Amino acid sequence: MVRAETFSGPIPERGTAIVVGASLAGLALSISLARSGLAVNVFERAAEERNGGTGLRLWAGMGETIRRRDGSGFSAPTIASIASSGVPGPEGWATVRRRLADAAATEPGISIHYESEVVEIGQDAETAWIKDASGKVHGADILLGADGHRSMVRRSVDPSHPDATYAGYTIWTGKAPYEAAPGWAEGHNHMDMITLPHGDGAMIVGETRTNGEPRRYFWQWYDPTSDDYLHESGALVENVSQHSLVNEGIAASKYEDIHRRAGHWPAPWDQIVRHSVHRRQVIATPIAEYVPRRLTRGRIAIIGDAAHVPSPMTGAGFDTGLGDAETLGELTDHDVVGRRGVEVLKTYEKQRLRTAQRMVRSGQGFGRSLLNHPNH
Repeated sequence: MVRAETFSGPIPERGTAIVVGASLAGLALSISLARSGLAVNVFERAAEERNGGTGLRLWAGMGETIRRRDGSGFSAPTIASIASSGVPGPEGWATVRRRLADAAATEPGISIHYESEVVEIGQDAETAWIKDASGKVHGADILLGADGHRSMVRRSVDPSHPDATYAGYTIWTGKAPYEAAPGWAEGHNHMDMITLPHGDGAMIVGETRTNGEPRRYFWQWYDPTSDDYLHESGALVENVSQHSLVNEGIAASKYEDIHRRAGHWPAPWDQIVRHSVHRRQVIATPIAEYVPRRLTRGRIAIIGDAAHVPSPMTGAGFDTGLGDAETLGELTDHDVVGRRGVEVLKTYEKQRLRTAQRMVRSGQGFGRSLLNHPNH
């Protein structure tokens, strides 16, 4: 048995949890577990302050049944309302993450360890555990992986099906100030999508309207034409996405190619994209997909992008991750000590696996339509 030596103070009667990953799903999960009375240790290899993707679609009803479960009858703000500030619509990834991180930092029972890389995962009859890069072992009653599409925890849950595979296209994303296309947003939806000419794929442009922050656009280009460049840059190895390319990490020749292509795209899409290209403020992400076959093994489970990696076109990845967090919060409302922890995770898989599978498969048709364009 591995002793849960990193939890300060007395171990709560309802048990302990380790969460690997402090991105959106991991933070939402940590808050949900803590509100159920668990002591939660979160391990994140990155630094506390970081940026990420450009746009998320938020709905007011996401995860709305999450409440504080301390027996007092007090209803805390839902995870979704924390993430969205109560306003549905497009939001920047970094803005949403900051709200969740602030909420997790003030939630009793959560300890977040940034710049703490997990190098090994295991379990025995009574405990799940991780080993960090310093060699220290940390144990808990259950271990949840929220460590993204290249999840290490997934390899422990389903070692014969460990990798999310390349979907055949890349998303290029960027931001631009409202002044890049003044007035365009008036009379439009929060997001518009068009099919680009010459087999260039598809594009979404939207406006984010965060309280207290300047109005700005975000754009996403769904590009089925850059496989060779991804392999040359090392972002794609065989059929597995390795990492995104960010800002100056994108070759000047590729920026020139995007600038040239944008000249054939309709306004205001062209000037919004060219604004980001001119400032070298673009992120390129080879899109991966993962249809899970299982979500748990013993005392270990996965949620969010560690569990299911859909096309961003589903618009449901973040929503489904919040659903995972909500379900686990409800199921851990009693305790996760002893055999109970294993049973809780089995129930979680029973409730969430088919939802995850359907969600990923629902987006695969979009990728096929891009790849089957007559110009490819």
